[in-house]
Amino acid sequence: MASVPSHRSRPRVSNAGASAHARYRTELAAGRPRRLALRAVMTAAAGVAGWLLVGWQAGLALAVIAAVADTVYRWRRHEAVRTWRRGALGERRTARRLRRLERAGYLVLHDRALPYGRANVDHLAIGPTGVFVIDSKVWHRDRRITRRGRYVNVGRRWGSDEVRSAAYEATSVAKALSKRLATPIEVTPVLAVHGPYVPLRGLTVDGVKMLRATVVPSWIMRRKTRITPDLITRLQSAAEDLFPIYTEQPSSPST
Repeated sequence: MASVPSHRSRPRVSNAGASAHARYRTELAAGRPRRLALRAVMTAAAGVAGWLLVGWQAGLALAVIAAVADTVYRWRRHEAVRTWRRGALGERRTARRLRRLERAGYLVLHDRALPYGRANVDHLAIGPTGVFVIDSKVWHRDRRITRRGRYVNVGRRWGSDEVRSAAYEATSVAKALSKRLATPIEVTPVLAVHGPYVPLRGLTVDGVKMLRATVVPSWIMRRKTRITPDLITRLQSAAEDLFPIYTEQPSSPST
């Protein structure tokens, strides 16, 4: 394996999952005072109605039921919010796995913005074996990943739907690096899957490699050396400049 400039193997502070966690906190806090006020009004109304119609004991029971029902309803409505939290945790778990690449001299960047648009790259690794965009996925362990002929299904979804974002990010990174260095740069998209069973050798879906998160570092390092030390240095410098730490853009106010 070609050597990698030693100054690139220095320890780095990981910001993996930072934007997803920030989005989780924002979504969770959004509308909380209003939700609590509505719950208080509903509880009081149910209690008063029960007290007037039957008695204070019925009023108390109805108040408790109303509070519990509203809590359960809001909890279910927040499934999307919890998805952001799971995503942040998954990115952090993947980042810990990718430390092995850093120790081997790869540059590994986490939670980076693309030069245009609002998409972000979970992880970007650059070393002797190539340039890799790594997208973390946290799925329930009971979710089945199956191959049917040329097609892969992830639960009830097409595998092509699950890898579309990784393919787009890899294409965007390749275009930006190729333009900056004035030479064609190939970027390999990878899905690091946490949760369900994935075959040890992984699956390839629309050009995207789907792997268990635990084997991603070894899979990357086992590939053939493709980049010279000089090009590695140029790629790493360009990547740090082109892909800054991602900052969630505020939504425009509705008109």
